Amino acid sequence: MPHLHHLLLTFLLLLLTHPHPPPPPTPLPPMGPRRRPIPPTGAPDDRVFIPDAHLKANLARAPADRTPAFVRMPVQRKTVNGTGKWEHGMHWDGTPGERGKRNGLDIGTPPQRVMVFLDTGSYELWVNPRCNTSANAEICENHGHYYPEKSNTSKFVANGFSVRYGTGEAVGHYFRDVIGIAMFILPFVQFAVASDTEYTFTGIFGLGYASSASMGHPPILEWLVHEQLIYGKIFSIGLGSHGDEFCEIIFGGVNRHKFAGYLEPVPIWPPVKDQSPYWIQYWINATSVGMTKDGEKPFVWTRKDAFNMPCMLDTGSTLSYIREDLVAAIGQQFNAWVEGTSTYRVDCSWREKKGTVDFGFNKGRMVINVSYRDFIWEMFKGQCYLGVQPADAGATNYVLGNTFIRAAYLVFDQQSDMIWMSQYYNCGDGVVTVGINPMDIQNIRGTC
Repeated sequence: MPHLHHLLLTFLLLLLTHPHPPPPPTPLPPMGPRRRPIPPTGAPDDRVFIPDAHLKANLARAPADRTPAFVRMPVQRKTVNGTGKWEHGMHWDGTPGERGKRNGLDIGTPPQRVMVFLDTGSYELWVNPRCNTSANAEICENHGHYYPEKSNTSKFVANGFSVRYGTGEAVGHYFRDVIGIAMFILPFVQFAVASDTEYTFTGIFGLGYASSASMGHPPILEWLVHEQLIYGKIFSIGLGSHGDEFCEIIFGGVNRHKFAGYLEPVPIWPPVKDQSPYWIQYWINATSVGMTKDGEKPFVWTRKDAFNMPCMLDTGSTLSYIREDLVAAIGQQFNAWVEGTSTYRVDCSWREKKGTVDFGFNKGRMVINVSYRDFIWEMFKGQCYLGVQPADAGATNYVLGNTFIRAAYLVFDQQSDMIWMSQYYNCGDGVVTVGINPMDIQNIRGTC
């Protein structure tokens, strides 16, 4: 797996009250997307495997008098010190400029408040990084920790939690305990409690697909359905563009006031059944890449009927990683220069100009226009980078991170294996429950 300097994707919060200025900028190392993780190699009894068919049989009885709806969680955004992401979990780097997406969970009895980062690129919930070996001990301590011995409802389940990083790893144990999410309580949720970590400074709330091969116990989405809080394994995310303080995740619901018209269904591609059960991801197929300059007609660099680029949607990635020839073409339009071997720098003044970088899906039926301000990443004040960087040499799968996601309203639909998307707008507020019937999202019309 690549060393952490191949990836710039995860978050270190900038402490606004810190009395000293940030350190001087240093050149970015070469960047590339994370690759598929190494499958678990331990014996089956080292992990907690539950066959898919028996997942719900192992859950407690659901309340009989509850009508499912949606669970809404505002997401706290903090200016952070960038990211570096992982192989089979997270690895972290120290580069400022991104805004972290974090949620608070109340774990145990009495509740212990723990902050975790949302991540569509992983599938498991884990907490308790080791702060004295983290990249920033102060931030780590401020995110809270969970102590099983202080909870009247905690139960040890098994050893065997292990997440290997490009640099370092996280290991620990599985516990069950009650978890408060928004205003609701989930009973007996299994999650990982790290006993030793390297470099990480916060826990992770994975929102990806889970199977018995990848994690052997019900994920949070499964619990929300079982407890009749939501109808189906569906959640929507609006990160909000620069200058827009809106940022939220809605389980089982869609906010009609964050997009216009109908959401476009983009199938998971390759299909879930064709992906490795150890690492099922939200892959979608981009069918065009182009640009729209201020006052000019849009143009594309890709062939209309012969371009396919499978991309993973990853809220844990600061930047996006695509084909090197496309990065070079986009960089030329921004008068970019290459720093080191493959990192594209640009002048920060582009962030104040009008224009968009455009990503098309479903043969042009949906095009997401990313403003220059959202697309150009300002790592330090006056030090900016192109929002797309070259993927690793020979890569055939790519990453769309927050330099794309900020411009889109996205609904992750595990019920129908779809990503529903539209251009992000913010014209009010109003949530509609979804998942009552498969594909019912197609009937929801945005108000913007």
